[in-house]
Amino acid sequence: MTDSEAGRTQAARRASRTAFLLNGTVFGVWATHIPAIKAHLDLSAAVLGTALLCLAVGALTAMVASGPLLGRLGSAPVTRATALAFAGLLPLPSLMPDVASLCAALFLFGAAGGTMDVAMNAQGALVERRLGRPVMSSLHGMWSLGGLTGAGAGGLLLPLLPAPVQAGLVAAVLLALFLATQSSLLPDRESAGEGGLALPDRDTLLLGAMAMLAFMSEGAILDWSAIYLREDLESATALAGFGFAIFSGAMALCRFFGDRLRQKVGAVALVRAGGLLAAGGLALAMLGGTPALALVGFGLTGIGLSNIVPVLFSAAGAAEEGPGRMSAARSIAAVSTLGYTGVLAGPALLGFVAEASSVGASFGLVAALILAITAMARRGVRVPARPL
Repeated sequence: MTDSEAGRTQAARRASRTAFLLNGTVFGVWATHIPAIKAHLDLSAAVLGTALLCLAVGALTAMVASGPLLGRLGSAPVTRATALAFAGLLPLPSLMPDVASLCAALFLFGAAGGTMDVAMNAQGALVERRLGRPVMSSLHGMWSLGGLTGAGAGGLLLPLLPAPVQAGLVAAVLLALFLATQSSLLPDRESAGEGGLALPDRDTLLLGAMAMLAFMSEGAILDWSAIYLREDLESATALAGFGFAIFSGAMALCRFFGDRLRQKVGAVALVRAGGLLAAGGLALAMLGGTPALALVGFGLTGIGLSNIVPVLFSAAGAAEEGPGRMSAARSIAAVSTLGYTGVLAGPALLGFVAEASSVGASFGLVAALILAITAMARRGVRVPARPL
């Protein structure tokens, strides 16, 4: 790689970091708005779960089409367009006057966020291949840092500003930051021109199943941590938003060390240890009985889950191409789509469990699903993130 090529790749890495930061911050702000929307529209846990299901349906629907879209356009232009849409739609859910309009807004919001997720991960995999070393965990660390920033800012600003006004200000700042760097994203010469749908191969299916459980677990904290702290443990409104903030902060910190850890202990050991720690953290949040212990539990869950999804995306993006195998961009799109079936099923499933028992009980179910990830680790994470 020439000095000029190295400089362009490093610039693309910085632009990718900004994209991940934007995506995570938008989700973090959204997490703090959920209790306010629930209270404003007087939603039950089951109805809220159904509304959140619409967000996941939007994301999944868009992800199904993202593989061919990336094949025709490449990840760079898709990342640019969906970043503008995703941040721009952030104020919309808080403005909706009823459940029907909320569901429609969340469908669009989810579609923009889901497509951006696939595109920015495909761009990250391209940067990883050009650099010749793992960077996916640190990119996902920027997403978690964004979640921390968004949830923290949301929790602090909600008592001061109406949710739509707060969301508009955050979106404007994020878009200004993103537009200053987005021109450095790399063109996808390897995937441009591919079209049509393609079925995932067996390795991709297994990675997708693991991603499904991991996304469901992360989504449980995003969607229900604030409600659990506010309603089950009777914490203050401002404190409730910090459940996801602490979770995101723990994830961010550990993801910035994830690439080095993966090289030292291996992907399988990293996934197994993380799954055990995450399950234990959710058990503490569920059984501790106090807001303080719940926050500690969410932090441990963030540490445990921190590097599972980056490892899965690296494995998908580094899979050797050949007869019957998918390109890196399409493999990532397939893993994302399969993974988001967890986000699709999770809100409704956890909402019904919470309605029948409690939000804490739904966390117990998620802990069991995380343990299933550890059981699949050796067989699933067997494609190394090769030196590229």
